[in-house]
Amino acid sequence: MTGGWLFGYVAGLFQAGWRPVIVCVSSTVSEPTRMVHAGTGAHLWAVPPLRPGGPAEASPNRESVRRWKSAPLRAWAHVLKEERCRAILVQEYEYARFDSLVTLGLRMGLPTYATFQGGDVTASPVEGLARRLTLRLAAGLIVPSARERERLKKRYGVSGAKVVSVPNPLDTDEWRAGDRAVARAELGLPHDAFVVVTHGRIDVQRKGLDVLVAAWRRVVQTVPDAQLTLIGSGQDDDLLADLIAEAPTPGLTWIRDYVTDRAFVRRWLSAANAYVIASRTEGLPVAPLEAMACGLPVVATDAHGLPDIFENGRMSGGLLVPRENPAALAQALEQLVDDMHLRCDLGRNARLRAEHYGIPAVGAALGKVLSRRTRGAPKAEDAPASWALRRA
Repeated sequence: MTGGWLFGYVAGLFQAGWRPVIVCVSSTVSEPTRMVHAGTGAHLWAVPPLRPGGPAEASPNRESVRRWKSAPLRAWAHVLKEERCRAILVQEYEYARFDSLVTLGLRMGLPTYATFQGGDVTASPVEGLARRLTLRLAAGLIVPSARERERLKKRYGVSGAKVVSVPNPLDTDEWRAGDRAVARAELGLPHDAFVVVTHGRIDVQRKGLDVLVAAWRRVVQTVPDAQLTLIGSGQDDDLLADLIAEAPTPGLTWIRDYVTDRAFVRRWLSAANAYVIASRTEGLPVAPLEAMACGLPVVATDAHGLPDIFENGRMSGGLLVPRENPAALAQALEQLVDDMHLRCDLGRNARLRAEHYGIPAVGAALGKVLSRRTRGAPKAEDAPASWALRRA
């Protein structure tokens, strides 16, 4: 596995002189197990949960307590000591593991940071009480979404220097479009069709895929030969299949696969005329940035994080539409069909905007954040380790 924000963080931190270590909780191991991630060379640890997973508690408060009790604190501490880590970086702060890791970091004298990737809901009242404390005890929060920074301020009173805006990184050298005609020939696509692509995890509610399908049915009424290719799989595969089957959806192709082959995705982006993302909520998604780096104009909703990417509207390479609005989404796509000059202008602007998210710049920003509370700046001969936690 490679790609995505997590491995972008890893690559960026390596370039900034840090030695990132990836840690995930997995029921597939019985003891802490160290591997090496082939794509980056980073150490990757899988640690077992303290208690086996089971059915969720009926009470949200009890479920939160169950998750806190399941936190493998001893295994995490083992990894931190073994790797001589000097900072902890957690995926999301609105999860029970964040509270556990802040507490562990305090015990071990390590600063704990967290990054926002779309988790903007507190699971229970008791977590809300705990979170108000642990957010204040954390060394810093990396929050690229302006809307989420405002929520943190209102919900928890957290703001100021503790909350920093660092975008998710992208390898802009790798994500460059190839020849469109060649890509279409390889994929068997008509050379003159209007082709739209979207890719990522199949999560109907979060990604607004029901809205996208409804919008596409409108598009093909006016542009019968238009084609939409959706690439990805996830927990809602069956639900999406049912949505597509409810009514005729001409021109929609779903590649139902968890694709890790970036060359394959890049070929589809090279073949496309436009990219679409219909999400209801996001952190700062990497998928549209990949499309932008390939010079595609993007039609996006105003979900969390997306307005930050397109902060200058068309000058940033995108058309923003309201969430939950199939008609507006369809209208924006049809606007791109009708106006080739607009597509070209947006595509050029999108590529320029994507370069803002390059790995070296983002890695340097991340390294600066982590260095604020560690003892001394990292050196090549004694590179410290940041610790990114992700569930398996």
